[in-house]
Amino acid sequence: MEKIGILTDSASNLEENISEGIFVVPLYVNFENESKKDLVEISPDELFSRISEMPFTSAPSVDDFLVKINLIKDKGYTKILAIGISQALSGTFNAMRLALDQQNLDYILIDSKNITMTEGLLVMYAKSLISQGIGFEDLGTILEDKIKDLRIFASVSDLSHLIRGGRLSAVSGLIGGTLRINPILTIDEKGAIANHKSVVGTKRAISFIAKETRKALENANRYYLALAYGENAEDTEPIKEKLSDLIDGAELYIESPVTAVLGCHSGPSTYLVSFLKI
Repeated sequence: MEKIGILTDSASNLEENISEGIFVVPLYVNFENESKKDLVEISPDELFSRISEMPFTSAPSVDDFLVKINLIKDKGYTKILAIGISQALSGTFNAMRLALDQQNLDYILIDSKNITMTEGLLVMYAKSLISQGIGFEDLGTILEDKIKDLRIFASVSDLSHLIRGGRLSAVSGLIGGTLRINPILTIDEKGAIANHKSVVGTKRAISFIAKETRKALENANRYYLALAYGENAEDTEPIKEKLSDLIDGAELYIESPVTAVLGCHSGPSTYLVSFLKI
């Protein structure tokens, strides 16, 4: 009898849940004299308290993934469904691929072409499919097809962290910094960060994200929804108020801070809305 374990990375914004078959390999947050594993050795609170030290991130090693794969084997899993951060954003996906190639379990590897909660929602959908008894060979096809139904809208007040980390061009950052325009960021079809829309002011940004989310989910009978925030959970309150009925109607709703690795790029003042139409 096949037993399928899910392998992902901490950029999914999900904590490891071995009892549910979800195994998470942490990325690294690096300071001048130390490196810490995301979710394991550093919390978002610590990250934001040290953001002035200009931390940067790095991908897990192949060995990091092999250690986790061995744990999956030890827990009795016979197949691996691996879902990774967009390879356009991190070398993590390639390390995952190389590790999977070095082990002997059957596996399916999926580039989520996403990051943070959006990647995490795809992982949670995969868990639902496994729980429903969907066969291993069908999982890859179903999940690859679902990537087009993932969306994210993020408001980042200070783009300097994304620019410094190489995830956003300095030109885009200049627009946000000098004109006080609030860019609404998303992930494009290639899995890269893109400016979906630029609006003036926080209130307009909130209204725009709420409007776009409603429009996208207008005819969706089933969907997952997630909200994430930086240093202050209160940053999500205005958008939660505008989306309260959609939150209540979601088949799955997740709310949490961004992980320390993600906080390195977003900075402390951020919030995002992610969803998956099922």
